[in-house]
Amino acid sequence: MAEAQAAGVPHILETISAVWNSWPWTAKTCMVFTYVQIVSCLMAHFSWQAGPLYKGIIEDEIQVFSVTRNALIIPMALITLVAGYQVAEMCSARPRHRALVISRVSMFEFVVKICYYTLLSRGYGLAFQNQRCNDERPIYLTRWIGWTYAIPTMLFMNLYPLMDNYRALEVLVRIFPQLAASATYCWACGLGCVLYDPWMGWFLNMLGCAAYTVVVADEVVYVREHIRTTSQPVLKGVSVIVKEVMFVIYTAVFLLGNWGIISSYACQVFYSITDVSHLAVMSTLLFVYWNLDDPKLTGDHKD
Repeated sequence: MAEAQAAGVPHILETISAVWNSWPWTAKTCMVFTYVQIVSCLMAHFSWQAGPLYKGIIEDEIQVFSVTRNALIIPMALITLVAGYQVAEMCSARPRHRALVISRVSMFEFVVKICYYTLLSRGYGLAFQNQRCNDERPIYLTRWIGWTYAIPTMLFMNLYPLMDNYRALEVLVRIFPQLAASATYCWACGLGCVLYDPWMGWFLNMLGCAAYTVVVADEVVYVREHIRTTSQPVLKGVSVIVKEVMFVIYTAVFLLGNWGIISSYACQVFYSITDVSHLAVMSTLLFVYWNLDDPKLTGDHKD
């Protein structure tokens, strides 16, 4: 047993080295930012004090969360339809790998959003006082925890269709640096808003924004690698652009809110509307890709 374990270590290291060498420099930079954000956040947790919980409840914002939770019935109807297609696909003689992946990822994204909006609407938002704002406003850590899962999933939903001839695991290996950096920038920016120390707080916020910029750079490289060989390149290219425009606006609203230019209520309304609409649009696009792709591309893939 010990000899087998010892022999397996070099193989694992070789696999990791091969994966690292297969990534372009932008993906490697994403991983560097991921490590830096993890180390910085852990240091912040152990060395700097977080601010207090937000006193009181802002009824208008709770109402926004309740309306959003109810509005998720729109994508829920779509997800129910996708779930029905998934069952039909699983029962078919030759289930299509891509169709199953697409349906499961869409349902996971919906589950994540309905969970954190339900918690927010019930008053379990973990509302801390935002220390980066001049006014007293809450920052809901439940939302940021939800984004830590939802944003990488949305990236996968957006980029997976571009690699037609590859299995989901191969796509996941290629875009893993983007997913890791996006999950950790949610952690860094959320934590940066609750720390008392302004220097460390703004450092984490700017580090998260820099990581987002690197994610965009790797996304550009990724799209250039596969846009010429994918089916429906125009539709998929436009969907990537739309997603990126939305994320840029997200970042702008976050920074403008921290600078006190946009009210807390306006920020929450924007986040809620775009969360629901983005989920509905991306799930619909995945459904379109699934049904319009060449059957040869939605069936077996190269190993």
